Amino acid sequence: MLSNVPARFAHEAAGMRIDRDNVLAVTAVIATEADRLRQVLETYGGARMGKCGGDPVSGDAMLAFNLRADALVASLWNYVKDLEKLADSVADAARTYGIAESDVAAAFPA
Repeated sequence: MLSNVPARFAHEAAGMRIDRDNVLAVTAVIATEADRLRQVLETYGGARMGKCGGDPVSGDAMLAFNLRADALVASLWNYVKDLEKLADSVADAARTYGIAESDVAAAFPA
C-alpha cells in the first residue's frame, strides 16, 4: 500500500509522473476515486451473509464467509485511507509548485 508517502516523494508514488501541468488533475483523480470507494464501502461494507438453511454446515459457512468479508472490507478501508493520504501528498506537491490554495481545494470532491 501507499501508507506514509511523504509529500517530497508524491511525484513518484504509485509509479506516476507528476508535474506542475498535471498535479491538480492527478490530485482530482485520486481524491475522486477515494471518495467513490468510501461511498461504496459506507453503503455496502456492512453487507453480510445470513444462514442459508437449518443444516449443520450453514452456520459454519456463514461464519467463515462473514469473517472473510470482514477482512476484505477492512483491507479496502485501508486502501481508501492510503488513497486519501496520497491525494493529500500530491496536493502538497501542488502547493510546492505555488498553485493557489483555492485551486488545490477545488481538486477534491465537495
